[in-house]
Amino acid sequence: MRLVLPLMVACSIVATAPSHAHAQRKQRDLITIEEFDKIGKLDMILLDAIKLLRPQFLEMPRGVRSLGGGAIHPIMVVVDGRRGDSQLLLQLQIREVQEVRYLDPSRAQNDYGINANSGAIVVKLIKAKAKPKSPGD
Repeated sequence: MRLVLPLMVACSIVATAPSHAHAQRKQRDLITIEEFDKIGKLDMILLDAIKLLRPQFLEMPRGVRSLGGGAIHPIMVVVDGRRGDSQLLLQLQIREVQEVRYLDPSRAQNDYGINANSGAIVVKLIKAKAKPKSPGD
């Protein structure tokens, strides 16, 4: 009987502790700079990296329909606020990118308007570090 209570306490502590697997689980809608570093090819084109890491970003979302017979637009790409299409992803290498986030169609429309009715890929670039001013400036 003496061992039962401590054993139950130990089991309850282990069961309620957060697992490391949860902390390491990748987010389905986000690619981070750490994941790009794991690829090891910093000169890889961003489009190729997305195809490798999260190909579902580039697929037409299931069940996308247009209300009122409007057009279904291609997935919108937003690079630091500049809107375009997947051609923008061909102009970037992964060494320039901080993170890539996928927005589902409803969130993309809320953030970027009706032209984002197929979703959006939002790219955040690494900011160049500001040069310190020299004393003469």
